[in-house]
Amino acid sequence: MIETNKDKLIKIAVLGEIVSPTSGPYRTTWDGKPKMSIGGGGIKYNLKVGDPCFGWANGDHVEPGVVLQGKEKPSPGDCALPILSCIGNEAVVMTGDAAGAKGFYVGRHAGAHDMVWFPDEVLEKLCIGDKVQVKACGVGLKIKGFEDVKVNKCDPSLLENLGIIVERGKLVVPVVGEFPGFLMGSGIGSAPIVESVDYDIQTTCPAAIKKYGIDKLRLGDVVALKDQYDVYGRGYYKGALTIGIVIHGMSDYAGHGPGVDPILSTKDGKIVMKIKPNANVAYYLGIRKLQ
Repeated sequence: MIETNKDKLIKIAVLGEIVSPTSGPYRTTWDGKPKMSIGGGGIKYNLKVGDPCFGWANGDHVEPGVVLQGKEKPSPGDCALPILSCIGNEAVVMTGDAAGAKGFYVGRHAGAHDMVWFPDEVLEKLCIGDKVQVKACGVGLKIKGFEDVKVNKCDPSLLENLGIIVERGKLVVPVVGEFPGFLMGSGIGSAPIVESVDYDIQTTCPAAIKKYGIDKLRLGDVVALKDQYDVYGRGYYKGALTIGIVIHGMSDYAGHGPGVDPILSTKDGKIVMKIKPNANVAYYLGIRKLQ
């Protein structure tokens, strides 16, 4: 088992508002076809953490559950919600018919969208414009003895539930799979901050999708990104390893694909991974039960 400084972390309220679904004109896919996409923003009644990243009709960058935006600043990405919220934090509905209902914060999609899971009976009562408060906790989280490993956007309870163990001076992290750094696309080299920006495992190349099993990914999967160093941004570093959580689905647009929020990163060989097919946030948070 790992030990952390969780007793020293500040827990603080941040607020978001449920926003309308993303809409726009047709865009061109990587192979030159027009596509009208759906899956961003709004309230999804049948798209949840643990569901496939692929296979949704006209789906692109599909975001599970309920999508929020911070509203206290002109740009949602500058608000407290995306910067301070961590995957696994408790979320509470503050307004409307579902006021008082609780769920979990489950990821940040770069640009404008923060995602929250609520039970089905709560979804039926929610409305666009309802406000949701997140008990943000996780900023400054460190693993004792591994203080040089960047811990990012991860609730301390979720970190403990990931099944990480220490062997021979390294953190052994269960993941569903490992993906080579050259596959990482949209989001690389953008803002020098990892807290509020995800980046994509590219699905532009059909051969790579098949070879690495990208089409088997599910929303909420824990994955390893080889040769990726995500501490002061996201980028290639030979020998580095980043552990991330898949927070949005595939894409047909060039350079895009399933989005990943980094949660652990090192360039010094402090992390190794082991394969666990059911390494998914939906199980760690109790959203789904193993069959």
